Amino acid sequence: MNGARKLDPKLRSEQIEVSAQSKDRVAPHCIGLANGLPPEQVLRLATELNYTHIIQKDGLDYAKELATTEVLIESPARFFDFPVHAVFAPTDQGPAIDQKFLIAKKEFTSSVQKREVLDLFGGAMNQRGVSQTLANDITLVADEMFTNAVFNAPFVDKATHHNANVSRTDVEVNFDKSRPGRMFMAADDTRVMVACEDPYGSLNLNGYLSKIKATYDRGAAATMNFGSGGAGIGSYIIFNTSASLFVGVKAGRATIIACLLPLALSNKKRSLLPKHLHWIQL
Repeated sequence: MNGARKLDPKLRSEQIEVSAQSKDRVAPHCIGLANGLPPEQVLRLATELNYTHIIQKDGLDYAKELATTEVLIESPARFFDFPVHAVFAPTDQGPAIDQKFLIAKKEFTSSVQKREVLDLFGGAMNQRGVSQTLANDITLVADEMFTNAVFNAPFVDKATHHNANVSRTDVEVNFDKSRPGRMFMAADDTRVMVACEDPYGSLNLNGYLSKIKATYDRGAAATMNFGSGGAGIGSYIIFNTSASLFVGVKAGRATIIACLLPLALSNKKRSLLPKHLHWIQL
């Protein structure tokens, strides 16, 4: 993915069987179909061979994932317009569809609102009787998403695409109140979504996915970034915790990161699920 390619909404998808031995770069409308592919290989297909969608046949809800992917390849803008039902009800249209799946939603304009967001999510999970281990994973992912959005997205230099090394501990960050970020949680009968949208669209997709891959290649302990300067270990935590990750960038306008986790599986079974990956750039 040397300079992320933009998807052509006129293209129809093409399915290609992939494995750890796959070596050929592909067009952005190709879907990689895998079986038991480890996370670092999924990321290799995205960063080196340009697969925009990698789906695991033995992953979470394969048929649903494939249906969503087919629609997103033909109409990628739908992910930015209606991210919840673009994933949960891809053949339906209209903002009212989101309400069928939304559990919690919160706009934010300041870093000090993180506890408010996490408390809202916690209350929603309690009402639904979510298991404690799953609630812990959701909270961890939501925390990392919020932190990345407020301490990374607003400070990326538009020329160099590098983060300005803003401290994540000493500074209060505030967005323009007319351009809030959004955190939301949604669910269907088998999956829960945790998602964050920021109004900047500054995420470097190649850098984001490459950082996650480097963490798998080197080990999490060797690549932890406890200081300033970007997503660091947080990006790895989000992907490693999820069963499916969607990353969308609309340059200069929005970045949406959404992950799916299974509702009914134990913590051990969740951790063993092969991962789906999707990236969308407009």
